[in-house]
Amino acid sequence: MADIAAIIKKVSENKELMAQIAKADAKQAKDLLKKANIDVAEEDIKKVQAAVADGKLDLGDLKDLAGGLFKK
Repeated sequence: MADIAAIIKKVSENKELMAQIAKADAKQAKDLLKKANIDVAEEDIKKVQAAVADGKLDLGDLKDLAGGLFKK
């Protein structure tokens, strides 16, 4: 699993890219990210799309990003 927070930070600098990723299907989103020199695994695409869909992070996104950090 990639560092979703780092990916979103990179993507958030480009509002046009964020909009394109939010509207694209998983394969198109992966291609868009690849063109932006951001390598994302298939399983992380939907998390990235969900986080950029509304252009801002919410509490649910932050919980997903934190993921296993606090698990023992």
